[in-house]
Amino acid sequence: MVWGVIARTGRYTPRALAGKYVGASGDIALGLGVGANVLVGGFHNSIALQPLSVEGSVGINLALGVAGLRLR
Repeated sequence: MVWGVIARTGRYTPRALAGKYVGASGDIALGLGVGANVLVGGFHNSIALQPLSVEGSVGINLALGVAGLRLR
């Protein structure tokens, strides 16, 4: 899995991503569908992790989820 990192600063130190992350995901389809996921956390909740993925669906669907991740 590949993650995009969005942070308030461009300077990273060793273990800069360490911490607890929580987030949500959602998918919706009415015919063709799309989805999105994001985790927020790290030092003072200043980092967002976005999984880089391509999703597609056809049909009728609604999905919501909650996720958690701890990086050490």
